[in-house]
Amino acid sequence: GCVFYINENLLKPVYTHNFSAEDTEKDNIKGLFKYSLKEPLLVNGCAFALLVISDEQKYTKNEQKIFKTCALLAANIIKEIELTDIMKMQVKALQDGIVEINGFNKVIQEQNKKILEADKIKNKFLSNVSHELRSPLNSIIGFSDMLMAEAFGKLNDKQKEYVNDIQIAGIHLLGMVNEILDISKIEAHAVRMNYSSFDVYLCLKEVLNILKPLYMKKQLIVANKVSEGTFVTADYQKLQQIFFNLISNAIKFTPDSGKIEIFTKSSSKYLSIAVKDNGIGIALKNHRKIFKKFEQISPSTKEGMNSTGLGLTITKELVKLHNGKIILQSRINEGSSFIVKLPLKINCCHD
Repeated sequence: GCVFYINENLLKPVYTHNFSAEDTEKDNIKGLFKYSLKEPLLVNGCAFALLVISDEQKYTKNEQKIFKTCALLAANIIKEIELTDIMKMQVKALQDGIVEINGFNKVIQEQNKKILEADKIKNKFLSNVSHELRSPLNSIIGFSDMLMAEAFGKLNDKQKEYVNDIQIAGIHLLGMVNEILDISKIEAHAVRMNYSSFDVYLCLKEVLNILKPLYMKKQLIVANKVSEGTFVTADYQKLQQIFFNLISNAIKFTPDSGKIEIFTKSSSKYLSIAVKDNGIGIALKNHRKIFKKFEQISPSTKEGMNSTGLGLTITKELVKLHNGKIILQSRINEGSSFIVKLPLKINCCHD
């Protein structure tokens, strides 16, 4: 007998017995012997080959029945052989792929290790530089405060203007240095929380005194509506940094002669602290974006105000460290309200 693969124009022999290859071409199949049986080999109803046997004697019905059964078995065997070969090829390809992927993973792991090491060096450098810059900046701001208070003698209007410019530049630079230092600590998971109970009014008052030159230059009305004796258990310096970031941000985006209000509201579980302004507002599509690192609203709206793009990112992280949350309510040309919700009870103090 003989098995042929079905091709468009040619029956190619897969297995032959008692026939030469020349006898198995398509045109010669019928003339191999006087009597022959042919049965297509089917898989899922589709013929993929033809089984042919030939003899000089006529085949009986029983032989024809056996032949059909053999054709069915042959179809299954051939396809299993093919599938086995295909599976072997696929397994080899998969194994080769795994080896290649493992090689890539090793390279990626080495690169990630280098990136992490470089990041640690960067954070350490930023932390050291920030600490070195803080001391002279605090001195500059402190002495400029004394000059403005005319502690060393009277100043004329021009001198007061120059000293005020020194104050404003120093405050801006100190804010940027603090942001760089804070983000490096946050990313290095090196922020330590020092909880204590204190008056929010006094904490806020200190921040407003620092920022006074900024909002006075724009003739802004800044209203501290927090009642004296409003106590909270939190990290004093971290809450001051939250106030500094939110209020300085409000100053940037509030037009001259505008208004900023800070007030609190208590519930059974939270103390809510709101910083509200009547500035340019923030589009709904940017509400999440502005809390991402280095994301800022279009620079054209800032009128040259300096920013690292880290303030709100740091604020959100500092609020999270207090187990609190920050909410933004704002629309374009309708001002903005940043609401910080701090828990009244601290479950645990953590580093």
